[in-house]
Amino acid sequence: MRERLSVLSSTGNLGDTPIEEASFYEGIKRDLDYLAADAGSSDLGPTFLGSDSPHNPVEWEKHDLELLLLASRARGIPMVIGSCRSTGTDSGVDFFVELIREIAVEHSLGRFRIAAIYSELDLDILKERMEREQTLPLEADEPLTASDVEATDHATAMMGVEQLMVALSRGADVVLAGRCCDDAVYAAYPILHGFDRGLALHLGKAIECASLVATPQRVKESVLGTITRDAFYLEPMHPEQRVTPHSVAAHSMYERMDPYTQAVPGGILDMHRTRYEAHTDRIARVSGSQFIPSADGTYSVKLEGAGCVGFRVFHIVGIRDTIAVRHIEKILADTRNKVRDVFGDKAEGKDYQLFFHTYGVDGVMGHLEPVKETGSHEVGIVIEVVSPDQELAISIAKLAKFRFFYAQYPGQRNSSGGGAAILTDEPLLPKSKAYRWTIDHLLRLDDPLDPEVFRFRYLEAGR
Repeated sequence: MRERLSVLSSTGNLGDTPIEEASFYEGIKRDLDYLAADAGSSDLGPTFLGSDSPHNPVEWEKHDLELLLLASRARGIPMVIGSCRSTGTDSGVDFFVELIREIAVEHSLGRFRIAAIYSELDLDILKERMEREQTLPLEADEPLTASDVEATDHATAMMGVEQLMVALSRGADVVLAGRCCDDAVYAAYPILHGFDRGLALHLGKAIECASLVATPQRVKESVLGTITRDAFYLEPMHPEQRVTPHSVAAHSMYERMDPYTQAVPGGILDMHRTRYEAHTDRIARVSGSQFIPSADGTYSVKLEGAGCVGFRVFHIVGIRDTIAVRHIEKILADTRNKVRDVFGDKAEGKDYQLFFHTYGVDGVMGHLEPVKETGSHEVGIVIEVVSPDQELAISIAKLAKFRFFYAQYPGQRNSSGGGAAILTDEPLLPKSKAYRWTIDHLLRLDDPLDPEVFRFRYLEAGR
């Protein structure tokens, strides 16, 4: 039985920006057992899933895959990639399969086996299952409905370690997975080899963003993770970084409401009893993390779905007048009312949606902003209009922009909207349409390998 396994983590989002090669090659010098990388996130918003379009430049994706593939084949160790092409749709998995094949040909690599795991959902099958099986809402307001599914363009199920373990146990040298839990891509191989599930999952949680677990902060630098029977260790490959008890514990709060528990398919990762210790001045030791199976023994996976709501149009306006800034809420309300007057035959919320993002006031946190009075001398306003009718969206954005130049407010000292300015008079139209999240639910599975949810394809690459 193996007493330790080591993995190199080089990126928190494959292809988002290129892996830093110096620390990667430093890590490749170590005694590694497998390589892994997460390639996606729902943090990107619903557009890329809904439109089934890439988030990252293909050149950067190929750069990262090439580094990982050549290293894994030179050492004869497996490589696991999760959430291919950011969203983990079937087309994303297929795209990565072809990239791997292309790299193999270019470098005359020997024969190796690829496992492609698909997790995109057939929406007709999902609608049928929804009628006979309960789906629990996560951030959604209520259980999944037929109208939710009908409003969805693409949906995926987020796999855990079980699906990856099957592919690895069947001899896959390269695993290319659809939508996947971030920690699973690092945890599956150790769990397959009998290491503690809680420690393996926490290793994955700690290392999935690579060098963000270290200090001082750097991105795309490689970190070595080593798991033993009673702990795991993290060591940065960049010479100026350290992994400390504080940096690991702090990373447990990254993108989390609760730093002590994390839901995973089949249970939770419990970190209440986790110990963070300094192994050396650059290496941290973590122990005590536990996997707690779900109380009723069930296995559920998260479903993500997105659907189109129309076209999106932007305008950007700047205001540099402290009096106008103090009365910004009145200016916004007057602008909204004028849009309603001019487009009186259109219903806000149905025919269009109008948003004002006020950077310098609460543009980042919105209604959650704790600072209620701003001292800003200027404010940037991003006007956002969403509508099924693109021409209507353009017209509303133009009108809203125009009104800022003729705003009226108490104490006004000029006649031109409080020093309003624009970057361009041309409305800004994104390449993609506007999408929203339509599905954010849990689906209970009797079998983690349910063939209606997860599908496997095995193929050969190389010479």
